Amino acid sequence: MAVPRIIRLNELIKRALSTIIQREFSHRTLGWVTLSRVIVSKDLQHARVFFTVLGDAHAEQHALHTLRHAHAFIRLHLARAVRMRYIPALIFELDEELKQALHVEQLLNQACPHARTTSHASSPDAAPHVPDNR
Repeated sequence: MAVPRIIRLNELIKRALSTIIQREFSHRTLGWVTLSRVIVSKDLQHARVFFTVLGDAHAEQHALHTLRHAHAFIRLHLARAVRMRYIPALIFELDEELKQALHVEQLLNQACPHARTTSHASSPDAAPHVPDNR
């Protein structure tokens, strides 16, 4: 089954790219970039690299431009770091998941302003959970 292999490959490439970006780019050049996930296609020809940047929209766009411009350089270093028959083409994308999650949470808070952020089970009024040891 190819799925566990692809998952391992995603993590391997993510770790290698994190090391390459940390060693080859200064924080002044690129900013504070964190790779969130890598998704390799089933045919192993392409790898979508999702990342976040600490900063505003300008910092995000600058990092995206810099990584896309340096994709061949990064791919060369990836080929040296990872032993594979074919090194996938790197497609860098901003990871919008966190922004979307925060936006949904903000909408939920606006829709239910009286709702508490903690769960009902953690409230002081809730009965303690007793495990059943049968």
